[in-house]
Amino acid sequence: MRKEYVDRLIRMMPEAGFDAVLIQPGEELQFLFGASPMMCERFQGMVIKADGKMFYFCNLLYEGQMREYLPDDIAIYTWFDNDDMTDVVSRIFKEQGLEGATVGVNASAQAFNVLDLADAMNIRFRSAKALIEEIRIHKTPEEMQALRDSAAITDRVFTEILPKIHPGVTEAELQDFLLTRMAELGGRSPECIVGIGANASYPHYIDNKGVAGDRDIVLMDYGCTYNGLYSDMTRTVFIGEPEERIREAYDLVLRANLAAEAMVKPGAWIPDLDRKAREVLDEKGYAHTLINRLGHGVGYTIHEQPEIKQSDRRKLEPGMAFSIEPGIYMTGDFGIRIEDVVMVNDKGECEVLNHSDKNMIVL
Repeated sequence: MRKEYVDRLIRMMPEAGFDAVLIQPGEELQFLFGASPMMCERFQGMVIKADGKMFYFCNLLYEGQMREYLPDDIAIYTWFDNDDMTDVVSRIFKEQGLEGATVGVNASAQAFNVLDLADAMNIRFRSAKALIEEIRIHKTPEEMQALRDSAAITDRVFTEILPKIHPGVTEAELQDFLLTRMAELGGRSPECIVGIGANASYPHYIDNKGVAGDRDIVLMDYGCTYNGLYSDMTRTVFIGEPEERIREAYDLVLRANLAAEAMVKPGAWIPDLDRKAREVLDEKGYAHTLINRLGHGVGYTIHEQPEIKQSDRRKLEPGMAFSIEPGIYMTGDFGIRIEDVVMVNDKGECEVLNHSDKNMIVL
């Protein structure tokens, strides 16, 4: 158990208006307690109360496994498939003094279970996603180093994949190389998006059937974890000389990326970063095509706090790590994105973790 983070969560609960927080299996349970069992339709999860007491509730299938991971002073309550789960949970919550309580739920909470429980007992469930992310928004020196090491893997893979990009190469082949090579270099949980041509115009493209032509765009968005911390980098390269309009668009995205990164420092107002990038893109009327936020926090999950968008009205502080990823997306035509992970390091400096070339690369 990561006691420091659990204690931090407990201290923050009263101000956030929570009597307890329910953490169901997923990244957050793994992070805080070192184990996350298989998630199926059977309700289970850790309940952390504002008074510091904790208990785990699960189906009998998981009791033995979880007992191996959890401290002995954390009680485990169980239910059998022949039981009415909501009846058992209602009784346990009442015994724990949570009748009428406000209980926060984490990002992986299953709505059908939570809704059934809300109907069965006098408890108000609210999202605690932001609260749980807040306890780890400031990275420790060790976590900062893991972010650097993770980013170094993506940088190395970028140099190695460039010779493999040519007319006729498929998205699937490039995906396979990225995922395999990150794993070989020690990266865990590798993920990637490869979009060729018009497929690059979809920011979260989900297919891999594209084939590169003699004159094409290749967008690669990929990352992995190292010592539990994520990397996330995007580079857009070109096969053959791009059209002038594509060159113009690439220059705008690069300048938007650099302009936003130049603003990163302690005390910087997050909405200003997003606004600055859009101002650059709008020099040629492209700001409306950036249909997502400028960036997102990066850490133990690939998307966490802070969010680099105009509605996240907070100032940057040392220890925050996040992406800067402006893009131009002309749906069905072309897409360009340049993404780095940056960090306000322990010296109060903006540290760009990705060092791969961002100037236009024509292969």
